[in-house]
Amino acid sequence: MQFFSATLVVGSVAKRDRRAGHTAEWTEVLLKNPGAAYNLAAKRRMRALPSLLDAVGRRLALRLPDSEPIEVERVLAVARALLAEASLFAITFLPTGPTRSVTLASILLLLYAGHSLAVFSMVGARTQMSPGDVLFIHAADLLWPAVIVMFTNGPNSPFVLYFGFALLAAAFRWGMIPALATTLAAVALMGLEAALFKGRLSDWIEPGFNFNTFIMSGAFLAMFGVLVGYLAEIEKRGRWQALSIGQVSSKARVEIGLKATLQATLQELLGLFDGRQLLVVVSEGNPPQAYLWQLEVLKRPGDVVFAGQQLDASENAIYLFGTLEECAGAAWRSRNMVSAVVIDKDGARRRDKQCHLSSEFVARHPYRLLLMSSVSVATDVSARLFMFEPRLGGLAETQLRILQDLTSRVAPAVYNVYLLRRLRSRAAAAERGRVARELHDGVVQSLHAIAFRLYALRTGQTIDPTERNRELTEIQQLVQGEAAILRALIRQLKPLDFDPRHLVDFLSRMIDQYRYDTGIGAKFVCDVAEVMLPPRTCRELAGIVQEALANVLKHSGAENVLVRLALQKGTCSLTIEDDGRGFEFSGKVSYGQLKNSRRGPLAIKERVRAIGGELSIESNPGQGARLEIIFPRQVESSIA
Repeated sequence: MQFFSATLVVGSVAKRDRRAGHTAEWTEVLLKNPGAAYNLAAKRRMRALPSLLDAVGRRLALRLPDSEPIEVERVLAVARALLAEASLFAITFLPTGPTRSVTLASILLLLYAGHSLAVFSMVGARTQMSPGDVLFIHAADLLWPAVIVMFTNGPNSPFVLYFGFALLAAAFRWGMIPALATTLAAVALMGLEAALFKGRLSDWIEPGFNFNTFIMSGAFLAMFGVLVGYLAEIEKRGRWQALSIGQVSSKARVEIGLKATLQATLQELLGLFDGRQLLVVVSEGNPPQAYLWQLEVLKRPGDVVFAGQQLDASENAIYLFGTLEECAGAAWRSRNMVSAVVIDKDGARRRDKQCHLSSEFVARHPYRLLLMSSVSVATDVSARLFMFEPRLGGLAETQLRILQDLTSRVAPAVYNVYLLRRLRSRAAAAERGRVARELHDGVVQSLHAIAFRLYALRTGQTIDPTERNRELTEIQQLVQGEAAILRALIRQLKPLDFDPRHLVDFLSRMIDQYRYDTGIGAKFVCDVAEVMLPPRTCRELAGIVQEALANVLKHSGAENVLVRLALQKGTCSLTIEDDGRGFEFSGKVSYGQLKNSRRGPLAIKERVRAIGGELSIESNPGQGARLEIIFPRQVESSIA
C-alpha cells in the first residue's frame, strides 16, 4: 500500500522535476525505498510552497524600468473596458442583473463604461504614470462598485463582483500588502453601505436587508483578496528573481577585466539583498589555493570598499569548512557558530545536517544574520559566498534559496570572464612571441646585414663607383623587401573584419593590396561572383590566404602567385601556387603525412582543421609549390 501511495505522490512531483534531470533519482529511490521516496516527494512539494511570511516580506531591491507602471496600467485599462462592455451586454440582452432599478443600473454602467474608455485613452496617450495618478485610478476602481451596488440590489447585487477587479488591480500593480489593504477598504465600504441600508436610502435599494448575505459577500472578498494577493506576490517575486539574475549577469563583461567584473557583480548582488557586506572565497587547484574578496558598504550611501587577498594555508580552514555536499547553503543567526538552516544543492532543507563556523571567523566578521552559498564552476574551482545582514525580508530559508539560485547562475558568467581573459592573455603572449621571432629572424637580421654593408661602403677607399652604385641598389632593394615584410606582418596582426557575404570582394582587394605592397605578381581567380559560406568558414579562409601570401613573401622568393577559389558539388577548393623555391621535399604530400612528419605551415594546418577541410601540398624545389584545400560548404561542428 505504501508503494502505491509513494507512486502517486512521486508521479505528481516527478513531472515537475523532469526538466531538472531528477527522473533517474526518482526511479532509483522509488524502487529501493518507497518510504524514502514519499518523504523526498513531500520535501520537494513543501519547498514549492512559499510561506505567507515570504509573501509579505521585502522583495529584491530591483531597479525596474520607468516604463513598467504605464505598461501595467495599459493592461488594466483593457481589462476594465472589457468588464464594462460585458456588463452592459449582460444587463441589456440577458435575463440577469438587478431585479430593481434597472434603468438606474444601466445609467451607472454607461457612466462606468465612459470612465473606463477615458482611462484607456489617457494611459494610451501617455508614456509615464505618476504614483498620484495610479492611486486616483485605483480609488475610482473601488468607488464605482460601491456606488453601483448601493443603487441596485445592495449586498445581493451581482455587481459586488466588481470589487474583485479592484483587488486584482491592486495585486497586479503592487503585490500582497496593497491587495490586503484594498480588501479591507472594500469590506469597509460594504459595511458602510450596510449601515446606510436602514436609513433614508432604503427606498433606493431592495428591502429586506440580509445580514447573512452581507457576511458571505464580505468573507468572499476577504478570501479572494488574500488569495489573489498571495498568488500575485509569488509571481512577482519569481519574475523579479529572474530579472535580477539577468541584471547581475550583465555586469560580467570581458572588456573590463576580472577584478572590475567581480566588484560590479558583487555590488549588484549586495544591493539586491540590501546587505552590509559580502565575502567571496575562491578555491582553485589541488592542493587548493584560496583567494578572499571582500565588498563592504560604508555608512555614507554609495561608498563601498572592495579588496582582495590571497589566503595563507593556515587560513583556508576558516572559510573553506566542510564540503560542497555538506554545506551547499547555510544560515546563521546572532553570532551563533552552529547553523540554523542548511540546504542542499537542490535547495531542499536538510534538518539532519549542520555547518559550524570557527571562532576565528566570528571574531573577524561579527554578524546578526549570515547567509552562505557554495558553488562549483569547474572540477578544481569552487567558490563560497557569505552575505552579511541581508534585509530582503521573509524567512532565512527562502533568502538562502534565492541567494543560492543567484550565485549558481551568475558564477559561470564570472568564471567565463576569467577564462576568456586568461585565454586572451595567453594568445596575446603567443602572438607577441611569434612577432618577436619574426622580427628577430627576419627584419633584425636584415637590418644588421644592411648596417654592415653600409659600413663597408663608408670605410672602403678604393671601391669602384660602378660597384658602389650596384651595392647601394642592392641595399635599397633589401630595405624595400624588409619594408614589405613589415607591412605584411602588420596586416597579419590586424583582425580580419569583413562581411562574410562579400568574401570574394574581400579576397580580391587583399590580393590587389598585396601586389601593390610587395611587387609580386599576385592574381585572384574565382569561378562565381558570390560564395555563400558560413561566417566562420569565411574568416578562416581569409586567414589562410593571408598566411599563405605572407609565407610566399618571406620564404619562397617567388615572382608570381595565383590564388583560385572554386565551387564544386557540396565542397569548395582553395589553391595557392607560386613559382618560388618550393619546399624541401618533392612531390605531393597529404595532411596526414604533413602532421606525422611535422612539416608544412602550422597556422594554415590549424585553420584547415577548424573548417573540417583537407590540405595537400605539392612541391617542386626550385620551381614552386602548390597548396590545395578542399572543404565542405557547411561545417556541422567546429573543431578547436
